[in-house]
Amino acid sequence: MTASETQTSPVAATPPATTEPPEPLAHRRRWPRRDSLLTGIKAVVGIFGLLSLWQLAVVVTRPPEYILVGPIAAFAELFSRFDYFMTNAWVTIGEALAGFVGGTLLGVVCGALLHYSPTIRTFLYPALVTIDTIPKVALAPLFIVWFGFGFESKAFVAMAIAFFPLVINTFDGLSTVPHELKELARINRASTWKRLTKIEFIYALPSIFSGAKISISLAVGGAVVGEFIAGSKGLGYVIMLANSQVDLAAMFAAFFVLAAIALVLFFVVDFTGKKLMPWKSHAK
Repeated sequence: MTASETQTSPVAATPPATTEPPEPLAHRRRWPRRDSLLTGIKAVVGIFGLLSLWQLAVVVTRPPEYILVGPIAAFAELFSRFDYFMTNAWVTIGEALAGFVGGTLLGVVCGALLHYSPTIRTFLYPALVTIDTIPKVALAPLFIVWFGFGFESKAFVAMAIAFFPLVINTFDGLSTVPHELKELARINRASTWKRLTKIEFIYALPSIFSGAKISISLAVGGAVVGEFIAGSKGLGYVIMLANSQVDLAAMFAAFFVLAAIALVLFFVVDFTGKKLMPWKSHAK
């Protein structure tokens, strides 16, 4: 082939493609963060709006202070006795976290037993449902008899409340593992331990963390229930003391602290789930 033929070759004469360059990966990954930021801003605006309506209703109707106080009075009480509320808040946080950790471990184990053993499921599942229908306030005095008036009884009340959602969500998550994955593990002669840890529990993690996000808020409520029954410290005790003194400002201040604790712990669990399940966040 001569030089002139090379210059007029169809391959050489083909113009380069004029497609747009792909969007940078780093730029694409910023969109979920921006959406999360917008969602957070909307949530703050919504909460501020509700508090503003509440304060406006108090200013317009002027109810007696033993009936209702506004959020400004509650926040003023909170910041004027900040050390008092924070000291009791740490007690409630410790009880709630202990109950949540115990309820999570026990709930995941029981959920796995229900899934992998039909015999255990036949006998244990109805009993668990029956126990869960019992109001936990009724169980709190029993835990106090068994474990005394200290930290342990409140932690066990929190664990009893946080336990059941983990059982159900673990059982449901393991039950939805596709049969094809199980068959693939069998064909590749995977051991039982590898099948559980590398396939089934990984597949069930989203369901387990959904139950954990429910349980963490319930654990905070369970700790407060225990403090209602037999507490000498903690936010539950603060609420009961404020109730006996008809101090609604202190009561609502304790409510705000409890809401903040539950919200922060919820987002901690949610953040942990996103870190342990990066494939789930990238799929969105």
